[in-house]
Amino acid sequence: MAGANPKKTKAAAPKEPKAEADPAFTVAAFSKATGCDRHTIAARLASLGAEPVGKSRTQSAGKFSLRDLVKAASLSTDADEMRLRKTTAETEKLELANARARGEWAEIAAVKKLGERVTVAIRSRILSMPLTDEEKDRCLLELRSLGEMDWSREA
Repeated sequence: MAGANPKKTKAAAPKEPKAEADPAFTVAAFSKATGCDRHTIAARLASLGAEPVGKSRTQSAGKFSLRDLVKAASLSTDADEMRLRKTTAETEKLELANARARGEWAEIAAVKKLGERVTVAIRSRILSMPLTDEEKDRCLLELRSLGEMDWSREA
């Protein structure tokens, strides 16, 4: 077998993975599975310019790619944003009213006014006490320093 040509084998080229097709669903099926309104999804698909998938009218007719359906479902409109802002504002208003009713919230202006009244009463009391002028001055300086503290931090 001298001089015989051995067969050359070609190295097999690595196979590329097949790109999986994006699953397709009808608007009605997607709507039923997600709870999204089918009319809203259909309108948003149209606004995105999404077209049904499939090569022929019979193959996947009326089905849209899952990617397009999800994009349409997550697309928000100005009306959606306005409804969300309104709902958020109504929720915050209700939470504030509940906090007031429980006595957990007070207006800053009312608290400041009360603080000023208490301070004036304490000052009057200090001035009417049988203390030396020096002792009264020390007390009043201490009282004044309380007004300069940052009371907004929680204890």
